[in-house]
Amino acid sequence: MYDLVLLGGRIVSPGDGLDEVADIAISDGRIARIASALGGEPARERVSLAGSWVSPGWIDFHVHCFAYSTDYGTFPDDIGIGSGTTTVVDQGSAGALTFPGFYQFMVRTARTRVLAFLNVGLVGTIKGSMLPPLHSPETVDVEFALKMIADYPQVIRGIKTHAEMGGVSRWGYRVLELAKQIGRGAGLPVYVHTGRLIPADETRLPDPDRVIPEALRYLDAGDILTHCFTGHPGGILSTAGTVHPEVRDAVTAGLRLDVGYGEHFSFAVAERVLDQGVRPSILSSDVHAAFGQPHSLEATYGLAGAMSRMLALGFTLSELVAMVTQNPAEALGLGSRLGRLRPGDEADLSIFEVESGAFRFRDPWGAERPGTQRVIPLYTVRAGEVRAVGPKGVTEVV
Repeated sequence: MYDLVLLGGRIVSPGDGLDEVADIAISDGRIARIASALGGEPARERVSLAGSWVSPGWIDFHVHCFAYSTDYGTFPDDIGIGSGTTTVVDQGSAGALTFPGFYQFMVRTARTRVLAFLNVGLVGTIKGSMLPPLHSPETVDVEFALKMIADYPQVIRGIKTHAEMGGVSRWGYRVLELAKQIGRGAGLPVYVHTGRLIPADETRLPDPDRVIPEALRYLDAGDILTHCFTGHPGGILSTAGTVHPEVRDAVTAGLRLDVGYGEHFSFAVAERVLDQGVRPSILSSDVHAAFGQPHSLEATYGLAGAMSRMLALGFTLSELVAMVTQNPAEALGLGSRLGRLRPGDEADLSIFEVESGAFRFRDPWGAERPGTQRVIPLYTVRAGEVRAVGPKGVTEVV
């Protein structure tokens, strides 16, 4: 007898070449069968998914889920299984000093799978992302970071750092250099914030057109640039409106680009980048609670909203599913475990609908674009347990 049978959903899993209407049977937290006409098989629970889409569990590659320790952190389950996502990756909320607390109080207590990129700074971002002392080279201890990675190898999957106008004006590329020492020492990728963030030393403000080309000298295949559609200066788009040729070369050589939606996403920049044939391989939300309202905890946007905006930009649904399943799983070094749907795999699935209509999508800069489809999460299945999205989940989509 199966524990759960999901009936009649349209299964889309680019990593497996699947795009078909079929049933999924689950036993002992794992996928037992994917086939048609399983409705007559004995099962403890059945859920009809006719008209819905089923994909491997979504992976949100950039979230901030260290509630109470950071002043804009959220709880993993609110932005994870409560919002249609089965795996979240915290990007830099915790550093080597604070990571044990993150593990004890967020990772161990969540039903969502929680992974992390360790902040290059020792304490992470305990008070907002823009406090310069938290990002300085003096806060980096390479050996201690390597020890923490060795202590939590199943959770820490990379290093979070920055290469942006404010940090470069203060310290040049020293922090990025130290992050790469950690990453290379641990054999892990480095995830790099781009676009202006930290308050700059205005007397030493760098040329925005040199920040990313210079930063790329430190990076390797497998590293990730986030906020590739940032509206801030110092991103992958030059002040002349062209993608830096160094970015094109690096992507060809294996560098990954992540949308990192959040506060930075610009429709205008996205359209220019896409028109030049440069496309990200990962879509993440950069979801966090409200800045300036310490411990507000609740987020107002999430991965489904970011997916809807990408549909409005012309991405196909199959492309988007790959960007939130197969591609981030590979970037995490977990492509054999996550991002696919195969018998024997742990049963992590995201179930959603694609609603048609006339929609207006707004970016954080106030620009609007029309769209004809939006993604609405309905259920998550995490390790074989099905859960309806909400009531605290992030379901904002317009």
